[in-house]
Amino acid sequence: MLLIGAIIIVSSIVIIDFSISRPSIMSEKRAMEARFEGDIFKNLLNELNNTMVFSYDKPFSITTNVFDFANFTEAKMNEHSIGFKFLYVGSIANKTTSVLNVSLINMLGATIDANFTLSDGQSNATTGIVNHGRWSTVNFTITPGAQYTLNLTYDSTTESIIIKTKGDKDVYAGLYYVSLEGADSTHTGKYQKTFNLE
Repeated sequence: MLLIGAIIIVSSIVIIDFSISRPSIMSEKRAMEARFEGDIFKNLLNELNNTMVFSYDKPFSITTNVFDFANFTEAKMNEHSIGFKFLYVGSIANKTTSVLNVSLINMLGATIDANFTLSDGQSNATTGIVNHGRWSTVNFTITPGAQYTLNLTYDSTTESIIIKTKGDKDVYAGLYYVSLEGADSTHTGKYQKTFNLE
């Protein structure tokens, strides 16, 4: 009887200890996964930036390179059950032709209608840009050396991009919106990148 009583007491202690520590283990696991997803997100933003930088010598391939990298990223995130959403606007202000060339990539998971408006009143709109769709070669006439604001309106959202053109250099300006959604956390970021082209 004493031996059976000891086994029952020890078993009870082990069960109580396990049930008390289990929620702590689960919460630590969720916190660690959120930190890991945060690190993935920071690395993703860095690699998107590198995609632009590595395309510096071929500026009209920037959009294609960004699109290819975004599709690769989405495939890898799907392997780990992490949702990926992405919106990209890229523009090149050409000093020689006085044209602002604008492209848009939609990977937001739904079809969108989009409208670009330049601060001098020029505008261009399109409907039905499907998920994984591109709207390329939207051209606006510019005066090299002037500063413009390019507004993108889609659904009920408006994004603004400042474009400081130059008389002696072509200028790239891009806007990225990125979202990663894991089981317990969501990471979103939006940033603009501008650099001079030779």
